[in-house]
Amino acid sequence: MMNGKPKKKSDGQRGPFKGLRRGIGNIVASRTFLRAASLLAAVVIWSVMVISDGTLTREKTFSNVAVSITGESALKSRGYIVMDDLTELLPAVRMKVEVTQANYNRASGTSYNPYIDLSKVTGVGENELTVSFSSQLYGPVLECEPSSVTVNVERYITRRIPVSVAQVGQAPEGLYLDTTRTDPTMLSVSGPESLVSRVARASAKLDLSALSLERASDKMALDIVLEDASGEEIHSDKLEVTNQTVITTSIVVETECVPMREIPLDAQAFVTGTPAEGFELVDVYLEEESLPVATAQEVLDAMTVLTTDQPLDITGAAGTVEGYVKLRRPSGIENTLPAEVAVTAKIEETSVERTFRSVEIEVEGLDTDRRATLSRNSVTVQLTGAYRFINGLTKDDLRLYVDVEGLEPGSYTLPVQIHIDNAPEFNCALSSPEITVTIREK
Repeated sequence: MMNGKPKKKSDGQRGPFKGLRRGIGNIVASRTFLRAASLLAAVVIWSVMVISDGTLTREKTFSNVAVSITGESALKSRGYIVMDDLTELLPAVRMKVEVTQANYNRASGTSYNPYIDLSKVTGVGENELTVSFSSQLYGPVLECEPSSVTVNVERYITRRIPVSVAQVGQAPEGLYLDTTRTDPTMLSVSGPESLVSRVARASAKLDLSALSLERASDKMALDIVLEDASGEEIHSDKLEVTNQTVITTSIVVETECVPMREIPLDAQAFVTGTPAEGFELVDVYLEEESLPVATAQEVLDAMTVLTTDQPLDITGAAGTVEGYVKLRRPSGIENTLPAEVAVTAKIEETSVERTFRSVEIEVEGLDTDRRATLSRNSVTVQLTGAYRFINGLTKDDLRLYVDVEGLEPGSYTLPVQIHIDNAPEFNCALSSPEITVTIREK
C-alpha cells in the first residue's frame, strides 16, 4: 500500500485539443462575441414577442387577383349596357394590403373580392368605374393596380321582332310543303340600341329534304339567327332573345305536307273561236306543258288533265294571238297552281291555188331591128300562195315574158318567166314552161 500525494501531470501530457479549447475560450471571452450574442438574443426575443402579439400589422402583396362584375341587372333595368368585355378589359389586379400579424398567413387576394359595380354608370358614353372590395376583414387595401377602368356605355332597349322560316334544300319528289306555322310567331330581342335597331327578324332554316309523307304533320325545333332587313346575319353576345321573358335560341316549326305530281295541260282546250277567212289555227303553245298539283291522294289519282273555263278567243283573228288564261282549279287543290297561264295561238294565212288562163307572153330584150315569133303567145298560169295575195290578183297583175337579150337571129327554146309587182313568196306552174322563139332580121 502506497500513501502519498498524487503527482501532477505535466502540461505536455493533457491531450491534442488543448490548443482548440484555448482558442474557443479566447473567442467566447472576446468583446465582439459578446456583442454578437447579445444582438442574436435580442432578435430572438423580439421575434417571440411579435409572434405572440397578434395586433401588430404587416404589408402583404397579392398579384393576379380576379375581378368580379356586379350590378349588370340593375344597369339594364336603368336602360344601359356596357359594350366592353370586362373580363378582357380588367381580368385581374395587383393589391397591396395591411394585415394583422395574427391573420398574415390566413389572408389571400380572394378574401378581399375586388369587383366593378356597373350600377355606378351615370349615362351613355365613357364611364370610369373604380375597383371596389366587398371585404377588408383582414385589413385595409393600401394600393390597387389598376384602380379603375373606363367603359363604353350604350342605351339598352327591347323590341319585338317577327319569326320567319327560310326554306333550304330540295323537297323529296312527290311531296309538297303545304303550310308552316311557328311557335311563337313573335320574339323579343334586347341589347345595345345600335344592334337592336338593325334586327329585322328572327329566322330559322327549314331543310326541305328532311320532310316525309310518312310524317305529313310534323313538329321540329329549329335554331334561330337574327337578321337585318337585307338578310345578313347579326351575331353578338350583347343580344338576348326571349320568349315571354325566357331566354331562347330556337322555335318550334309545325309542317303540313301533301302528295304532288305533274298534271298535263290540254292545250287545245285553251283556245276557242274561228280565225278570219283565209286564216287558220296552226298550233297552240302554252307556257307550261304540265303543272305540279298537290292535293289529297284520292283527288290526285282522279285527275288526268288541267283545263280552263275561259279559253282564249281567236274569233276573226288574222294573225297570232297571245294572252293569259285562268286555270280551272278543282276543289281541294293546294296553292301549287298559278292563277293563269300564258297562251299563244299561232294563226297563219291559208295557202290557196288559183288558175289564170290565156295569159299573154311578152318578149323582152329584143333589138329594134329584129322581130321575134313565139311558138305560142299565151299559157295557163296556176299560182299557189297566201290567201289574201292570191285572191287579190287579176290577170293584168301577171306579166309573162321570155328574155332574148343578146341573142342572134335563129330559133331558141327559152323558159317562160313571171313577174308580179310587190309579190310575197308564191309558187307558179305554167301549162308550157318553155316555148320556141324565132328571131329574124326586119
